[in-house]
Amino acid sequence: MNAMTRYLLAGGLALGLATAAGASTPLNAIISVDDPAGNMGGARVRVVHASPDAPAVDVWVEGTRVFEDVDFEEITDFVEVPAGTYNVQVVPAGATEPVVIEADLSLMAATDYTVIATDLLASITPVVLTASGGGPAAGNVWVRFFHGSPDAPAVDIAVTGGPVLFGNVAFQSGTDYLEVPAGTYDLEARVAGTMNVALALPGIELQDGMVYTAYATGLVADIGALDNFYFVPAAARSAGAQGSFFRTDVDVQNGDSGTAHYQFLWLPRDTDNSSPLASEQYALGAGMAMRYQDVLGEVFGVGDGTNAVGALAIVSDSSDLKLFSRTYNVSAEGTFGQAIPGFAANDLIMEGERKRILFFTENAGFRSNIGVLNGTGTPMTITWARYLADGTMVEQASADLPPWGNVQLNRVFAGEAPVEAAYIDVWTETPGAAFMAYGSVLDNQTSDPTTVLPQ
Repeated sequence: MNAMTRYLLAGGLALGLATAAGASTPLNAIISVDDPAGNMGGARVRVVHASPDAPAVDVWVEGTRVFEDVDFEEITDFVEVPAGTYNVQVVPAGATEPVVIEADLSLMAATDYTVIATDLLASITPVVLTASGGGPAAGNVWVRFFHGSPDAPAVDIAVTGGPVLFGNVAFQSGTDYLEVPAGTYDLEARVAGTMNVALALPGIELQDGMVYTAYATGLVADIGALDNFYFVPAAARSAGAQGSFFRTDVDVQNGDSGTAHYQFLWLPRDTDNSSPLASEQYALGAGMAMRYQDVLGEVFGVGDGTNAVGALAIVSDSSDLKLFSRTYNVSAEGTFGQAIPGFAANDLIMEGERKRILFFTENAGFRSNIGVLNGTGTPMTITWARYLADGTMVEQASADLPPWGNVQLNRVFAGEAPVEAAYIDVWTETPGAAFMAYGSVLDNQTSDPTTVLPQ
C-alpha cells in the first residue's frame, strides 16, 4: 500500500467500510449432505452460518439454546421437533443479546428446514430452504445450489469450460435439486451470462444415491482489501436549463491480469461525505470493460425527481483500473455534454504542487466555472489565484472542503468580463491533502461544456 493510499484510508472512509471486511473470508463453497429420505415423519431443522463478518452464534428455539457456538461456514446437524410454529433467535455465542435474527418458523411434518444466516452482520437475514422426501435413481445424485456471498453478482454454476447446470442464481437465492450421474466433477462459478470465473470448484465428489446442497459463502474480496482509490470529479442526474436533463455514463476498464473488484461511492456536492453511500461490489475480468449508463440511476437508484450533482469515488483491489465519464443531455436534436476522465489517487494534486487551468472565458458567448474535489477523508483548504491573459493577478482566495467534499464555483471571471485566455492556479497547503480541479467553459447559447484539465 503506497503512502497516498494510507493517507486516504486514514480519513474515516475505510472505517465506514471496515465492518464488511473483518477476518479474511474469501469466496468459498461448502457442501451439506441433505438426506431428505432420512426424515422419519417429523420436522427437522438445521442452521448454516453464512454471514462472513458475524461472530460465532448460538441459536435459541422457544427460549432453549439448541445450537451452540456455530461459526462461519459451519453447518449443524438436524434437530427433529414436532410440527408447529417456533420462535427462533440468533445471538452471539455465549450471550443472550443482541438478537441479530429473530423469526417465527412454521414447520410442517415430514419436511427438512435449512435456516441460513446470510448477508453482512449489519443486515443479516435468514433464508430457509426446504426438502421433503425422495431421492435420486440408482447411480445418480441430487444436488442444488444456494448463493450466499453478499458481494458476488448473480452467478452461473457450470462444468469447467462446459455447460451451465444452474443459471443466473442471485444472492440469497437457491435452486431446485438437479439429478446428475454420480462422479467427480470440476465445476466453476461464473458471473452470470459470461465465461468470467469467480470461483473454481475442482474435484467435487458426488456419491451414488446422495443428496447435496452447495453453498457459495464468503466475499469476492474483503472490502478492506479495496485500497486503491479512483475518482470521477463530476457526476449528475439533474435538471438543467431550457428543459435539459443531465445524466452521467461511466466506463470502467480492468487493465490488470486478474479479476478486479470495486465499489462506487457517491459524493454529493457541498456535503461532508465522511460516510459516503456505497454501491454493491462488482467484479470485472482481466481486460474487460463495463459501461454504467446513467450511473446514478443504475447503481444508486437516484430517481427522476431528485436533482443529484456531485462526484464519484471508486475503491478497488486493482491498481490498474481505467475510468472515463460523460455527463450529457439528450434532446431531440442529439446529445451534448462534458467528457471527464477518471483519476487514480496518485494523479491528484498533492500538497505543495501548483497546477494551472487555462482557457477561462467570460463574455457574451461563453461563461466559465471551476470544479474542485477533496480526494481525502479529512478536511482541507484549497487556494487559487486568478489571472488575466496579460499575467495580472486579479485575486487570491481560498475555500475549505469537508472530507471527500466537492464544490463548483460558477462564472469565476464574471467581475472581469469580457475576458478570454484567462487562467487560474490552484494548490493546497494542508498537510497531506490531495485534490482534483478542472475548468468548464460553457457556450451561453447551448450550455454545451468543454472540460479543461489542470497542467
